[in-house]
Parts: sequence; structure tokens; C-alpha cells
Amino acid sequence: MSDSATLVISTDPERLHEVRVWVEKTLAAWDADSYVGRLAVTELVGNVQRHVGDAQATVRIYPCDRGVCLEVADSSPVAPVVRDPGLLAESGRGLAVLREMTKALGWNPTATGKVVFVVLEAGRA
Repeated sequence: MSDSATLVISTDPERLHEVRVWVEKTLAAWDADSYVGRLAVTELVGNVQRHVGDAQATVRIYPCDRGVCLEVADSSPVAPVVRDPGLLAESGRGLAVLREMTKALGWNPTATGKVVFVVLEAGRA
């Protein structure tokens, strides 16, 4: 397994397929959970487009103590909010779903905004 893999990708919803394929190939090569990884990157890059408005996001995948970390960087310092949208809401569940499907969900501030990350299971391609 290499130290990390990084991709700068457009946040245009029509380009999400490209980042999902990249995540799938990268995680499969590292024997990590590529199904949840594809779900996570779709949600996190989608959130950059919807809530931050950045035209690009940086996706990084790297080994960490608890598995494999997948992070998405954006230009906003505003912390993501895991919501409980209620039964009738049509959106707002993405981060809550990721919190349940991954080993960890979190975020860290950076000099230029923040990174939102998930920790994926290793050994389950």
C-alpha cells in the first residue's frame, strides 16, 4: 500500500462518476471497503458543491491507525453538521448515514478551510 493517493476533482454532479471510479480502484488495491468509500465520496463531494459552492474538491485516501481514511478538502472553515432531519425530510441524512456505515466520521480545520473524513474498514474490498 502506498502512503496516500490524491485527486483534485470537479464538484459538478455530472463528474461524480469519475471520482467514484477512482475511489473504487484505489480502495480495491488497498483491500479496503470500496462500496462504503464510493458512498462516502459521493456524499462528501456533493456537500462541497451544495453547501460550500467550491468548483473543485481535493480527495485524499491514506492508511491510518484504524483502517483507511478518505478525506475531502474544501475552502470553508464551517464545521459540517450531522442532522436528524425527521421522517418526512427529503434530504439531510447523508452525514448521519456515513457516521453509521464507517468506523469514524469527523473533520479538521486547515489553513484554507477544512477536511471532512471517514475511516473505512480495511480488508474488505
